[in-house]
Amino acid sequence: MTGFSKLNNLYWQIRYTRIKAVRRKYYRYIVKEKKRLIDSGVDAEELRLLCRHLSNLRNEQAELRLEAYRKTLKENRTSGVIFFSDLT
Repeated sequence: MTGFSKLNNLYWQIRYTRIKAVRRKYYRYIVKEKKRLIDSGVDAEELRLLCRHLSNLRNEQAELRLEAYRKTLKENRTSGVIFFSDLT
């Protein structure tokens, strides 16, 4: 989550501001941050699911989908690893 701390902060700012112009400003910052993260190699689907979760923390389904996606990513990364014991 450390790579996404700026996004977390921006969504927090949106939730706690009441001025529409300020909210729009933060949404523009979010768009820039998302573009930067995708350009740096972050998985676009994980980023989409994370933003969906951060935009409404009460949405349990969004959180469950994010956790499930991260779990499948982790499984896919470990399934492609060849262990030294497999080679001998």
